[in-house]
Amino acid sequence: MRAGIGAAEIPHQAWREARTALRFTTARTPVARFEDLGALALLAHVPPDAVRDNADVAAIARVADGPEGVETLDAYCATGSLRRAADLLHLHHSSVARRLEQIGVTMGIDLTEPAGLARARLALTAWRLLDG
Repeated sequence: MRAGIGAAEIPHQAWREARTALRFTTARTPVARFEDLGALALLAHVPPDAVRDNADVAAIARVADGPEGVETLDAYCATGSLRRAADLLHLHHSSVARRLEQIGVTMGIDLTEPAGLARARLALTAWRLLDG
């Protein structure tokens, strides 16, 4: 079960916020509060065609075609750490490193750099929003 929680005092606005927050939920984060989204909530208003046309989002779609790609990237983006991602995935860190290296090649992004990790997080979030 997933839930989005709005923060506005006006019911129709709180409902709209809750629906937006719901779009940001994942298996790892089944509850999202609109007020916690901050600037990320703006992604919900980007036209789907613009999202699909983005090279990083298209790369996430390619990563999703492979086994465990999105799950590995999600764990790494959620923790920012190879070892903590390995713990979440119940894998050896070298296995996660190998997966992330392949994901980085597929995406054309260096996931070990802060800017690369930020791009991957943003692209993963935008890609998930396509499923609404």
